[in-house]
Amino acid sequence: MRLTALLALPFFLTACGGASDSAVAGSEAGSAVASVAGPFSALPALAGDFVWVPDYENSSVVFSAEQEGKSFEGRFDSFKAAIRLNPADLSDAEIHAIIDVASVDAGDADRNSSLPTSDWFKVRSFPTATFVSEDVRQVSEGKYEAVGELTIKGISRPVTLPFDLSVEGNQAMATGSIELNRTDYNVGEGAYAGDAWIGYPVSVSVTITATR
Repeated sequence: MRLTALLALPFFLTACGGASDSAVAGSEAGSAVASVAGPFSALPALAGDFVWVPDYENSSVVFSAEQEGKSFEGRFDSFKAAIRLNPADLSDAEIHAIIDVASVDAGDADRNSSLPTSDWFKVRSFPTATFVSEDVRQVSEGKYEAVGELTIKGISRPVTLPFDLSVEGNQAMATGSIELNRTDYNVGEGAYAGDAWIGYPVSVSVTITATR
């Protein structure tokens, strides 16, 4: 199932640090790895006929933003999702997603070294971003919305993730995207709280293929 969500979400964001941030980033990223054994331990074990098992090699969580007026893209290489969704009966539909924030690749060595620091994701204290649905509803043929709570850097906010879903037998694919304001989650503090270096909007897209 290709499910796009905020999965997000989280996700995001991009940092514009320089060489002075590298040592701090390495320290914080190392601490996160040492202190969080199993970042996906909170993922629930769902039951039912319509529980979907993601194919992570053919799934993705990507984002795009702007640095000094130029767009760039990145991705999260490590994430997990628990999904129960029967398109014919959404009454017990659930979507849970966890992203290992330290797995971010923003396509640039300086950004990658800065993202783990306290100005950005602060991975030592907040190693994961999560999305938990509260309601899943159909909008029209093949189009759905997941309403839930997105948590990034310890800050939780309600979001609505629109996604397209196609199901053929035991195969499913979902794709969705959402635009977030990074400052809503304190992603970019201190010198980066403004948009002189990094723009406020971050577009997050998720594609998940799955079987049941």
